[in-house]
Amino acid sequence: MNAEPPLRDTLDRQAYRAVREALMSGALRPGQGITLRGLAETLGISRQPAHAALRRLEAEGALVASPSSGTLFVPVLGAADLEELLDIRIHLEGLAARKAAMRAEPGDVERISALCDVLEAEADKGDSRGYALANRAFHAAVYAASQSPMLCAAIEPFWLRIGPYVELMMPHREVLLASIPRHREIVAALARHDAEAAALAIQQDLRESAEGLLRRLRQGPPARARAVPGLG
Repeated sequence: MNAEPPLRDTLDRQAYRAVREALMSGALRPGQGITLRGLAETLGISRQPAHAALRRLEAEGALVASPSSGTLFVPVLGAADLEELLDIRIHLEGLAARKAAMRAEPGDVERISALCDVLEAEADKGDSRGYALANRAFHAAVYAASQSPMLCAAIEPFWLRIGPYVELMMPHREVLLASIPRHREIVAALARHDAEAAALAIQQDLRESAEGLLRRLRQGPPARARAVPGLG
C-alpha cells in the first residue's frame, strides 16, 4: 500500500479540502482532468501545496494518473465498480441513518428538513448542478446527526467516488423531482426516531438513484473528458 503524503500546512489542507469537496459535490465529472497549474491558479496558491493535495488524493484513490501524461483524472467507473460501491454505501449509510434517527436532536431535524426544502427547490428548477450540491449537504447533515465521527469518516471516501456521477444519475427535472419523496421520508423517520425506516429510506434512495446510471454504464463507461484547468 502507498503511504499518504503528509499535508504540511494550511495551504496544503486548503487545496486538499477544495478538491475533495469538488469531487463529493459533483463539481468534477468522471474522466475530468485536473492540472497542477489550473488548481493553483483557481485557489490562488503556489504549486507546492496544490501538488501535495493532488498527490494525497491520488494515494487515496480519489484521482488516478494517466500512464502517458501523468495528468490526474477523476476515475471512470464501470458497472461492476458502481455495483460494488452501491453495496458498500447501502451498509455504511444505512447504519449512519439508523444512528441518526436514534440520536438526532430537534435542531438537527429542523436543519435537515430545511436542506430538504433547498433540495426540492433545486429539483423544481431542474438544476442538476444545484441539486448535486444540495444533495451532498442533505446527506452530510443526516450522517452528522449520527454523532459517529468514525462512521462519517468511513463514508466520505465513497462519496469521493460517487459524487462525480450525481449529475449523471439525475439528468433532468422529472428525475430530480421523483427523488424528493424519498428524502422527505428520511426527514420524517428522523423526526419520529424510527431507525429502521430511516435506514430503509436512505438505502432505497441510493438504489433508486443508481438504477439509471447502472443501465447506462452497462452499455459502456462515459467518455473521458480532456484535462481542464482548475476545478472544472
